[in-house]
Amino acid sequence: MAGRPEVAGRLVLLAHGATRGTRELLFGDRTELRDPAGVDPLSGRVASWSCAPEPACVETARALGGEPEVLAELAGLDVGGWTGRRLDEVAADDPEALQAWLSDPHAAPHGGESLADLVKRAGAFCDRHPWTPGRNVAVVTPLVARALVVHALEVGPGVLFRIDLAPLGRVELSRYGHRWQLQRLG
Repeated sequence: MAGRPEVAGRLVLLAHGATRGTRELLFGDRTELRDPAGVDPLSGRVASWSCAPEPACVETARALGGEPEVLAELAGLDVGGWTGRRLDEVAADDPEALQAWLSDPHAAPHGGESLADLVKRAGAFCDRHPWTPGRNVAVVTPLVARALVVHALEVGPGVLFRIDLAPLGRVELSRYGHRWQLQRLG
């Protein structure tokens, strides 16, 4: 079709598998996969493999059949002083701060990165990264995958908590020119 930019490729974002931290609702979860053998290998051709630096992301990518490049720019949300703490602990210790974080995507009461900052950081990286033509697979935390959906749809960061993505959930994006298109969520 004349005038239509060439497709640069597809980006498949896979949320890492379940961890102990998933069950315990840990902020800044750095725990390993509960069941690496329960991750089925990904079928089909993959042009490139990458992942966030969290242990569960690296393990999931390998269990899927890849030898990923670890990209620090795809790291999960920096939750500052809440890192390693359970949601119920933070709620009991500082309910106002937790409520501020849940209701304002620009808030960072934990001293780390706001949700709006995460969307901006991860989105800017994906925009400038030289993705290989074809299917690129990136294993990230569920929150980073959701942030990249928000970026692709060009909506405000407040939408982030309206997207549900379970462990091993999948997001497929394609890029036309400089714009991302959401192909699949689930």
